Amino acid sequence: MKNLSYKITVVFLSILLSSISLSCDDYLEKPPGVDVTEDTIFSSPVQVDYFVAGTYFMGVKSDFPYWNDHDRSDIGWGAATDEAEITQGWYWCQAPWNAGGMSPSNTGDLRFTTHWKAIRRANTIIERIDNAPFDDPAFKRRVKGEGYCIRALNYFELLRKYGGVPILRERVDIGGNLKIPRSTVKEVVQFILDDCKEAISLLPKPNELSTSERGRLTNLAAMCLKARTLLYAASPTFNTAKPYLNFGANNDLIILGDYDKERWKEAADAAKDVLDEAARTGVKLVKNKKDDATGEDISYLYIWDQPDNEEVILADQCRGKVGTGHFPWNGQIPSVVGGSGGGLCMTFNFVMKYETKNGTPQTWNMDGGDDLMAKYEELDPRFRQTATYHGRPWNTTDNLSMDLSETGNDKCITGQYMHKPVPLAVSRRDNVRVEPKGCIFRLAEFYLSYAEALNEYYDVPPEEAYDAVDEIRGRVGMPKLPRNLSQSEFRERVRNERAIELCMEGHRLYDTRRWEICEQDGVMRGNMYGIKIYKIDGSKECRYEPYVFEVRTFTKKMYRHPFSTGEMDKGYLIQNPGY
Repeated sequence: MKNLSYKITVVFLSILLSSISLSCDDYLEKPPGVDVTEDTIFSSPVQVDYFVAGTYFMGVKSDFPYWNDHDRSDIGWGAATDEAEITQGWYWCQAPWNAGGMSPSNTGDLRFTTHWKAIRRANTIIERIDNAPFDDPAFKRRVKGEGYCIRALNYFELLRKYGGVPILRERVDIGGNLKIPRSTVKEVVQFILDDCKEAISLLPKPNELSTSERGRLTNLAAMCLKARTLLYAASPTFNTAKPYLNFGANNDLIILGDYDKERWKEAADAAKDVLDEAARTGVKLVKNKKDDATGEDISYLYIWDQPDNEEVILADQCRGKVGTGHFPWNGQIPSVVGGSGGGLCMTFNFVMKYETKNGTPQTWNMDGGDDLMAKYEELDPRFRQTATYHGRPWNTTDNLSMDLSETGNDKCITGQYMHKPVPLAVSRRDNVRVEPKGCIFRLAEFYLSYAEALNEYYDVPPEEAYDAVDEIRGRVGMPKLPRNLSQSEFRERVRNERAIELCMEGHRLYDTRRWEICEQDGVMRGNMYGIKIYKIDGSKECRYEPYVFEVRTFTKKMYRHPFSTGEMDKGYLIQNPGY
């Protein structure tokens, strides 16, 4: 089997690179002098694997931003939420999200077409692989499982963006009827779950993979997708009889149409299945990683700095090594250390989500204070391992000064840069090339999903819900949650834990939408805060002064993406409400 993370033969790499930029239709066309047909592609395991690799490239994606015709995304969607602000105004998140300008001509979705290309390729695999003219049942079984899982993964992405979308159960031939109407949310959810069931039964377990096969789908990845789908289906934005905007007879295109408490039980059970299967197959939380110089526990940093670790279940691994002048690194590296995109800045709104190390809320004076460094050092260790702030290095060099009294220190809009997920090995000065491996599924998510779903199912949070959250907090030295919390109190704690733990992993934009809290001041609308920092002479301390750097706009229609003008002009879709 070939490895899809580019740690493979030169031959496979060269053919993969030549195929990944093509849609399925393009791939099956006949270039001058090359006779490429479906029969060619499905003639041998090697040829099939080339096609499967291209399908991974199209259809297995994190929120890492890239820049080419078939793989575009914004600079980590956190910059559309209270996680971050991007210093350059031209990035795609600014107009549709932060300025409330989402419309059919600016949908906020740069991957719509790519999803459908991946789905068509997956359908081709599912339909053709059983009848391929070679005898390798195990290979065929695995490839078919990959087809089901990639199809389900792309339908999940479409579901959480749009609600109900057209279901393509089989590939449509070139020139065939593509004007397929939207299916309901309920139908799309069931379609994803059915595909997950097939994938789980066909794919190998994580401990059955060789080292060279890391990056390929497993039964556990399919179980993760099932659990995430059920969590979304149980969440307020779908699990309701009353939508965010009345869509009349078309409500079932944006919601499930009723509230069913049992959906939370199904979500909890699926998350628990992930945790149990992970334990059986050697997937576990990263723990007890120490900094050699300081002895500091850096387990949380290790998760994103060393993405091939025991906690990652699935990562986006089909790109190869890139330097600091290329996406996804260039936009996230601060300009003061050579980044061309200006860098991502953690908002002060998000800084205020971090508790102190003793588990209590940090006290911040919105009129300013003279103890910024002391307050930083009191925070949950994950803050230090996520952000770079005044006096701290970017990677291993360049202790950054955010002191605004110094000439030139006006680039960090909010007062602290978002370091995660730029690996420490990435260095502008040394022009180091590092392979992006954006996380899609890692184990910590499912501890938190399990806790959230249990809390919503029961009137009071059960002990298992506390234990799941404490497992995540404990590995960074944070104290256990206080017991006897009410359901609403636990809900806020687990949502905050999810924000901190999964920061910059592509969850925040969709978590806030599935909870329907985007309109809360300081989440995706209203005042977004940064801090101005001034060093105090003769002291290691700094004065901080909170200020509003931006007032963002979010309207109810933005709980779903709009379909583009180009798609609507084809006359087969019903547009989402408000657009």
